[in-house]
Amino acid sequence: MKNLSKVLAVLLVFFIASGFGSKTITGGINTEKERIVVSFNRHLDFNDLVKIKLDLAEKGISIDYKLLEFDENGGLKSIEFKVDCNDGFSGHAKITRINNNTKFGFFRDYRDTAKTPFGTGGLD
Repeated sequence: MKNLSKVLAVLLVFFIASGFGSKTITGGINTEKERIVVSFNRHLDFNDLVKIKLDLAEKGISIDYKLLEFDENGGLKSIEFKVDCNDGFSGHAKITRINNNTKFGFFRDYRDTAKTPFGTGGLD
């Protein structure tokens, strides 16, 4: 079942990166610079977090993980991070209990019409 979840997550990232689906993805990074949303969830493992860090670096965003805890299956259980968009927006957030319904991470909205250009913590 865990392998099926990973395969589905990889397929979701592939389709979104290919231009299908929405611009924002859960457990990863969108492919356009208009709005970047990173959502940390229970299905992410250490390798996923490394990929997120590398993908963000390519977009000019730095993220440092201050705390990472994983469950017995390798799924993300808790996280503390600091993010710097290197354009004046930065912040940090921590959550000690991630469950399957958790919507937690950060966003950076580059659109001129954005009401809130940056945020960390709980995501709607």
